[in-house]
Amino acid sequence: MAYGIHTATNVSNVLNCLKNNGKTFVGRYFAVTNTWKSLTKIEAQNISSAGLYIVSIWEDGPADKPSYFTYDQGKKDGNNAFHYAADIQQTANTPVFFAVDFDATSSHKQAILDYFVGVRDGYLQYLYERRKYGEEEIYYKIGVYGSYDVLTWCKEQDIATYFFQAYAPAWSNGRNKDPWPGYHLRQLGSNQDLCNIKVDPDESSGAAGGWKY
Repeated sequence: MAYGIHTATNVSNVLNCLKNNGKTFVGRYFAVTNTWKSLTKIEAQNISSAGLYIVSIWEDGPADKPSYFTYDQGKKDGNNAFHYAADIQQTANTPVFFAVDFDATSSHKQAILDYFVGVRDGYLQYLYERRKYGEEEIYYKIGVYGSYDVLTWCKEQDIATYFFQAYAPAWSNGRNKDPWPGYHLRQLGSNQDLCNIKVDPDESSGAAGGWKY
């Protein structure tokens, strides 16, 4: 089992501290609107040079609101997220995790599944656009960050192939307190202080889809 964190804060200045605290990976955000929290190529180079892996998370809108999850939004997010991954030179065949950051119930299931159909189609659009403009087609995987039930629904749908379990023990009618079978990443807490920044602590099953240069 490996341990890491995810955060909205640039970690370039605290990498030695994170390593000294036993962290082996850092989850950072991709965004084209809320760019204040975005991973930059320079930061990615710094993380890689320190010997840590990067976990890519797409969250550029109100992913804590059920109304966010539509097919059209998923297609837009998928296209933007994978262009971002390619532009930053994320390693091929690694995932971008798309966040579903609320306690989804069965009434939200179809909208979330529609969103991930959109993510898949946005990924295909990204590949088409790279090909059209003579750019390298870099292939990636689709991941999902969410509750026990969200991961279960997405596993059954068979679009997402990487799974990151959110931290909120009461979610999914209490099922979220237990590890989801087959998780790649699992959040262990929320909004903690470490190395003078706010972080969410995570554990990896050992095949989390992290990457580095």
